[in-house]
Amino acid sequence: MIREQIEEKLRAAFEPVFLEVVDESYRHNVPAGSESHFKVVLVSDRFTGERFS
Repeated sequence: MIREQIEEKLRAAFEPVFLEVVDESYRHNVPAGSESHFKVVLVSDRFTGERFS
């Protein structure tokens, strides 16, 4: 459920060409079923011309 909410908000804000949201909560010491740690890969034209360090 949280993953889907994250995806919705990112799609609305960035109109991504590619979006991957992975729930990595299982890799952390949290109760089973927790949705607390996510990895996001996002490619969007909105980043064109931006500098990243």
